Amino acid sequence: MAQQKIAVVTGGMGGLGESISTKMADAGYKVVVTYSPSNTKWKGWIDEMKGRGYAFGAYPVDVADFEDAANKVTQIQKEIGAVDILVNNAGITRDMTFKKMTKADWDAVMHTNLDSCFNMTKQVMDGMVERGWGRVITCPRSTARKARSARRTTRRPRPASTAFRRRSRSRWRRKA
Repeated sequence: MAQQKIAVVTGGMGGLGESISTKMADAGYKVVVTYSPSNTKWKGWIDEMKGRGYAFGAYPVDVADFEDAANKVTQIQKEIGAVDILVNNAGITRDMTFKKMTKADWDAVMHTNLDSCFNMTKQVMDGMVERGWGRVITCPRSTARKARSARRTTRRPRPASTAFRRRSRSRWRRKA
């Protein structure tokens, strides 16, 4: 019998992340979700998912912090197994006009929505290449596709995350 593939979904609790997590579990993957260390409702979410028949692993990860991402992915791989699929879904919004946005708001959006793609992908890619199989899926923030003036500042990571995905995919294919 084939070994069950392991999928990690960043920002996997709620919204799009929850939908991705449940669909992947329904498709037969062992799913691990990550959540923000400041999330105080994670235990309730896990209990709700258990009630619905899902058994997710859950780890707090500051995806904007390279070292925390490295440490948590190492922990996940020791406790659960090698990551076969990574879904970069974690992201935040700062719903305000550019005029009202502070540098701290800008940095938070960029670090969480863009740096997180590198921080998490870097931790799993070498193993995927060595095993000869793996998938990295990057989900641009939904607000990135909306043309609302109040949300224009959160649109900036989308082109960069798309470029990251395309460039890294072509590089990794050449190595494999």
